[in-house]
Amino acid sequence: MTNYQAPVITVTNNKGGCGKTTTIVNLAAEFGRIGCKVLVIDLDPQGNASTHLGKINTNNYTENNIVSLLCSKETKNNVSKINECIYAITDGRFDNVFFVPASRDLDIVASKTISIHSNRPMEELKSRIEPMRDIYDVILIDCPPSMTSILTGNALGCATHFITPIDTTSDYSRSGWIDLMNYIIDKTSDINPGLVYLGSLLTRHSELTNIQKAIAFSINDFENKLGVNPNNEEKLIPFYIHSSTKVGEASVSSLPIKKHDRKNKIAKDYENLANFIKNKLLIRTTAEK
Repeated sequence: MTNYQAPVITVTNNKGGCGKTTTIVNLAAEFGRIGCKVLVIDLDPQGNASTHLGKINTNNYTENNIVSLLCSKETKNNVSKINECIYAITDGRFDNVFFVPASRDLDIVASKTISIHSNRPMEELKSRIEPMRDIYDVILIDCPPSMTSILTGNALGCATHFITPIDTTSDYSRSGWIDLMNYIIDKTSDINPGLVYLGSLLTRHSELTNIQKAIAFSINDFENKLGVNPNNEEKLIPFYIHSSTKVGEASVSSLPIKKHDRKNKIAKDYENLANFIKNKLLIRTTAEK
């Protein structure tokens, strides 16, 4: 593909525990498995994606991490310096996946530094991500569960697309999604008017439970009221993620679900999701370069 630039996909919801990190990690694994070169940016100070990908506590990444990437002037539009903050996974657990690890100091340090020293505080990450879109095939960003965080603002400011996971076992996740969508509609019209909503992703979902079916049914109505699908296009991603204890087991083992238990239904869910996004966004693989 000529003039290819990697899509930058942010996975976000105002509610924690709805499957953001699980989605990031397993999407990265699936994209890598089919031959894409994948970059994961961990913007959540909890660092769960970093721990899963790096198989090591994020406190070990003390010199070059997301704080270095966001807060150093040297990394702005500088591929060489940006690469110092990127780690390859070389132990065979993930194929073709690279990541920028989080830091537990991220929220405090980044917020203070960016707020004080930046003229465009919501666009700091964008200046670091744009040079990498020529190098990687897809870039994924994990966000903290806070829509007003300057970190979430930076993720939305540099993304080309975003997905919102919604845990249908509780209505709290849907409520967080509504607040987030209102925030995005209000804020990104200025900082990132081209941001595209890929859709909502139902997680821990079962079609056998009436309340979960009701929550799923109501989401499209909310999207219509919010104006995110003006052509009345269905925005629910046409694959949902089942509930399974294998998610926690894979996390403890720092493995993608497919490598932990390839026959598990969730492994197939994320395979379907990755293929859906790849085809929708025309994401290239290394073989297509």
